[in-house]
Amino acid sequence: MAPNNTNGLDYTILIKFIDGQASPAETAEVAAWLEAAPGNRELYFQVKDILDQLRVSEVTREETDQRWLQIAAQLQQSTDVATPVRRLHWLKYAAVLLVLVIAGGITAYVLTKQPGQQPLITLVSQKPTVQHIVLPDSTRIWVKPGSSLQYRNVKDGLRELWLNGSGYFEVVKNTATPFKIHTPGITVIVLGTSFTVNDDQLSTNVIVNTGMVKASAHSREMLVRPGQRVTVINNQLQMDSVNAQLFAAWKDGDYKFENTSMEEIKELLQINYGYHVEILQPQKLRNTSISGRVLITDELSLCKSLAGMLEADVRKDSNRIIIQPK
Repeated sequence: MAPNNTNGLDYTILIKFIDGQASPAETAEVAAWLEAAPGNRELYFQVKDILDQLRVSEVTREETDQRWLQIAAQLQQSTDVATPVRRLHWLKYAAVLLVLVIAGGITAYVLTKQPGQQPLITLVSQKPTVQHIVLPDSTRIWVKPGSSLQYRNVKDGLRELWLNGSGYFEVVKNTATPFKIHTPGITVIVLGTSFTVNDDQLSTNVIVNTGMVKASAHSREMLVRPGQRVTVINNQLQMDSVNAQLFAAWKDGDYKFENTSMEEIKELLQINYGYHVEILQPQKLRNTSISGRVLITDELSLCKSLAGMLEADVRKDSNRIIIQPK
């Protein structure tokens, strides 16, 4: 295990950071802690994995508790501050915090109303940062910057939403009431699964992480399974295979590259962040691929991480990312 930074850190802030609820000051504090020592980044990913596994129920509660206790012991060793380790109470803290977001964040703005229909009401308005909410049924949603989310009524517990832009969804299973997401270009129906929906000027698609969804557009429909992407092209649905985790990593910056090619990197930077990628001397990087796990928190860490993994010069110029072999 790499050495850890001994500067004190309130790990409830770490949980808030992972869940996208940290303030700018708290984000800066966590970023400084992550940069202080490689061991701190290792602990970050271990804590995040525990939270992710608990949310999708990939392991039993007993196994999760055991792993959490192991990581908590490491976290306690990484600080000189004699603060009791809160262990599982941190999870409760994060859950309560996220429920409060939706309790205080639903503002009723009438957007559209057609004859015989109830008006759409804003659930998440457009903002320049990633927004994270938890619905009453514990469904979790991340909304990409510049995107918005609406609903029409709550009789089914917010199981039908209207998305403008892009979002990532972890839907709690309810066989009696399927979950529906409408966008201008595509409609998605699920029982319980995790997936990304993109509908902007760049593309209209659905990418599935777990479970299965039904995507429909222009009187056509298709079942989409894990690792598959369905894209609307010329009023047709076309399917291909992708690394679904990478296309959802904009929500928390946790990227797990697996032999990711330069073409895939270009597509990721365009879809996830809206950047145009320019590769100078592309023939030298034509057969380059990258593998590994990195945390990307801002533009600086994005360029720094790509530069290190590609062994190239990477810089941002306005809305362009320029990659040049050394």
